[in-house]
Amino acid sequence: MTIASAGVASILISLLVVLAWQAGNLVAREQAQVAADVSAVAGAYAFARGELPDAACATAKHTAEANNAQLENCATEGEDLTLTVTVRGQEAHAKAGPL
Repeated sequence: MTIASAGVASILISLLVVLAWQAGNLVAREQAQVAADVSAVAGAYAFARGELPDAACATAKHTAEANNAQLENCATEGEDLTLTVTVRGQEAHAKAGPL
């Protein structure tokens, strides 16, 4: 193997590592958004049924954890529930309320 081919192989391997890392971030970001969306809907549904904001956020937290996400923030605004979740360092926001 020549020095030039070893250099090309090193560059290709480096590019593959970067692409794999970016793909992992993309998957985590999408998983975070899905977890945020379903958690917001679950929490908003609980809030619309008459649960207090803390109980609605507890429902959202349980749903987030069931989707391998960490609930970072949860609040009610009027009839809506807004929250933030993270999955492997990727953050996502969602808002849900009655139709």
